[in-house]
Amino acid sequence: MADEKFKRVAQICIVVRDIEKARSEWAKLLGVKENPISETEGYEVTHATFKGKPTKARAKLTFFPFENIVLEIIEPIGGPSTWQQFLDEKGEGLHHIAFQVEDLDGTLEKFGKEGIDVEQKGDYRGGCYTYVDSKAKLGCIIELLHSYKE
Repeated sequence: MADEKFKRVAQICIVVRDIEKARSEWAKLLGVKENPISETEGYEVTHATFKGKPTKARAKLTFFPFENIVLEIIEPIGGPSTWQQFLDEKGEGLHHIAFQVEDLDGTLEKFGKEGIDVEQKGDYRGGCYTYVDSKAKLGCIIELLHSYKE
C-alpha cells in the first residue's frame, strides 16, 4: 500500500502550445465532447511563486475526467512558470503527475529531506497547488494538490 500521503493520483498533465487544437484532438481520439477551456486567475488570487519569486504566471486549462484519473491539458499564457519553462526546454509533452494530499506541510518536509524542493506554488479557489522539482530524482515533476477544509 502506498504511503498515506500518496494514496490518490489525481491527474496527469500535458503542456501544449495550442490548447484548442490539443483539446479537439484528444476529444476526437477518446470519443468524448470537448470540455470548456478556463484560465487561471491573476496573481491577486493565486499568489503564485516560481523558483521562490512572485510571478504573474497564467495558463489556459482543460480537463478530461475519467473514472480513476483526470487528464489535464495546460497552455501557458503569461509570466515565468514551470509550464513555460517545460515548453521552452522540452516542447510539448507530459509535464507532471499530481497527487491529492491532506498533509501538505508534512509531504513537503518529506520531499525536502530527499533534496526535492518547491519549484512553483499557488492558490486556487478551494485549495492550493505545489510543483516540486523532482525531475532529477524521479524523472518527472510532481504536483501536490491540497484542498482547504471548509
